[in-house]
Amino acid sequence: MRSKTQSCSFVHNSTGAIVRVRRFTSMPEISSEFFDHLKAYVGFDQADADQLRAAGDAIEPIIPEVVGLFYRNLKRDKQAVAIVHNAGSSLDRLANTLCGWVLELFSGTYDWDYCQRHVSIGRVHVRHHLPQYYMCTGMSVIRNALNDHIRQADIADPDRTMAALNKLLDLELALMLQTYKEEADQRIRASEREAMEKRLAESEHLANVGQLAATLAHEIKNPLAGISGAIQVIGASLAPDNPHKEIIGEVLAEIDRLDETVRDLLVYARPKPPRRKRVYLGKLLQDAIIQLRTHPAVQGLVIHCKGLSSAVEAFVDEALFRQVITNLFLNAAHACESGGEVSCCLSSGDGFVRIEVVDTGIGLAASDASRVFEPFFTTKAKGTGLGLPICRRIVESHGGNMELRSEEGHGTSVSIEMPVEL
Repeated sequence: MRSKTQSCSFVHNSTGAIVRVRRFTSMPEISSEFFDHLKAYVGFDQADADQLRAAGDAIEPIIPEVVGLFYRNLKRDKQAVAIVHNAGSSLDRLANTLCGWVLELFSGTYDWDYCQRHVSIGRVHVRHHLPQYYMCTGMSVIRNALNDHIRQADIADPDRTMAALNKLLDLELALMLQTYKEEADQRIRASEREAMEKRLAESEHLANVGQLAATLAHEIKNPLAGISGAIQVIGASLAPDNPHKEIIGEVLAEIDRLDETVRDLLVYARPKPPRRKRVYLGKLLQDAIIQLRTHPAVQGLVIHCKGLSSAVEAFVDEALFRQVITNLFLNAAHACESGGEVSCCLSSGDGFVRIEVVDTGIGLAASDASRVFEPFFTTKAKGTGLGLPICRRIVESHGGNMELRSEEGHGTSVSIEMPVEL
């Protein structure tokens, strides 16, 4: 029987983002063939089996003493005792089980049925969340105790008996550790299944959004342009002191906001692949900050910069990344009251660049911070809820990651990390 493990490669999806694709290759699972392979690998043969069986009568009387030593050690560890208690087991019952396990070590029969019984012990450990190190150290306690008794017992050729026992205990440990690998594989498969389902749901959502965006572009954008033109004509015909002049300006501002919403929707639903070139990120950040200085939201804001003078380069779409930086700074500015502070730090190392924007603003509640990358979620009175989702999509299309950390009343930090080269 064969199980599967994974190797990875990277491809671009339809949005231009880099997606890691797992490919499965075969790897041995616990089976009769695998157990035979392990025995051959450690050199455990029929002579070893006969040697252990011959020592069984001499070992049986001292098994309770060995098990007692094991549980005296266990009782000194509060965490191990808590695990046993949480599993709903009693130490006395476990001690009886361990006595049977030790006795079977000297049965002389080490076939597939033996393997299955002993693998089930490892699966119980996994099910009750027993850390691997308890299993490994517990095996060491039993190994040392049995070897001490074998040296003292009336056993022919104790050295050969200890050698055979050590091989068998190595096999036992390998089987138990394999059960932890089984559990890890199951968790990986479950995680990948969940991730795949999430990607499929997102793809379906994007398809729906794309269809909606195309409809909106046709049904709203063109009429908006006509309405805007008509309102501008009406506004131009009014005298400068006409009381309706201000209302005309407000109408035009709202039309612009609707037009921006439609544009954002189109960008999110139908992202364009980045057109990359080598860019000095420090200069890009400086230029974006200079352009933002005239924005009303940035007035009175104190901006600190670090690392912008360094010659940090990356292979990016300059226009798209300027859009990301602008959005992050405007978000930070909107979160700060007058006199607030925003810091920007650029750094690089190990083939990656990192940009971090931190503000001293109002921060976000934990429930809101966990949703900021959801499309259409916003805490602003006027906002589309598409700014950060678009930014993250741009970053991911460059093979990078974007993370946001925020604490209500203590500001927000947004970090971007991406490879210098693809």
